[in-house]
Amino acid sequence: MNKRNILITGGLGYLGGETVALLLKNKDNTITVYDRGISGSDHMSSLFCDQLNVVIGDLRDKDNLKTYVDKADTVIHFAGVAGAPLVNRKPIEAYDTNIEGTKILASLVKKQRLLYASTGSVYGKVLGTCTEKTPAKPLSVYGEQKLSGEEILSDKGGVSLRLATVYGLSYKTRDDLYINKMIQLALVDKSVVLYEADALRTFMHVQDTARAMNHFVDMLEIPDKVYNVGDQSLSYSKRQICELISKFIPFNIFEDNFHKDPDQRDYLVSYEKLLSTGFACKIRLEEKIQSMINYYESRFNSGYSNG
Repeated sequence: MNKRNILITGGLGYLGGETVALLLKNKDNTITVYDRGISGSDHMSSLFCDQLNVVIGDLRDKDNLKTYVDKADTVIHFAGVAGAPLVNRKPIEAYDTNIEGTKILASLVKKQRLLYASTGSVYGKVLGTCTEKTPAKPLSVYGEQKLSGEEILSDKGGVSLRLATVYGLSYKTRDDLYINKMIQLALVDKSVVLYEADALRTFMHVQDTARAMNHFVDMLEIPDKVYNVGDQSLSYSKRQICELISKFIPFNIFEDNFHKDPDQRDYLVSYEKLLSTGFACKIRLEEKIQSMINYYESRFNSGYSNG
């Protein structure tokens, strides 16, 4: 296999850590992580090696970023302000990073393979099953910015990977993701309040997300520019998720008919195009719930916090 130089923007984050760890298993890969380092790099310390170079830099610093784009033959673009609530809370930073930062990256890319971590949120609320040909109609600013990112990068041959809702433990675990959050509420509050309880979406474990990224890095040719990434067998409603968690830890489930999901995610997604490339998710949700419970229990029981 030929040696590869892979640049990963946002590589110190939730998705980045697992992707870096997996790509490092191939000794022909040299990886540069380009990240603002907001959460530091201690959580990745066990991965540091001769194959890995971590650069603390801002996506909007064009001159600095150019140095590392020029050396790369593959670029994975994770960097950005992620999630509808955070984008709404930090609108200026979100626009500067998700739109202007992505434009800067696109301006520097020449012939590199370019993989973009997009989201199923670009579809909005859809009746029936989404395919890659389903018109994108995002209902949140976050979804709109992700769709804009796809359009910006497509002019440079970028491949947009519309990820299912990710969950699970990572080098930098996110507590705000739906399944992660429900487990915390079940442990601490012994109850959850569901709104739009029957809304469907597909979930995938963060390690399967890293595997998908590795899969697209390894492909000799990528025949299309947009792929839904997930597994239709991992489609659950919010209620089904909570009922599954309740098999491991008892808690009360209440329903609220007044609030709405900012992204209005409620759809089935087809992953036939992804399957045709030879990729399939391996991890079932029920396999990971107990380890997540153990993690959050240990966190809540350690230290001296009253909260």
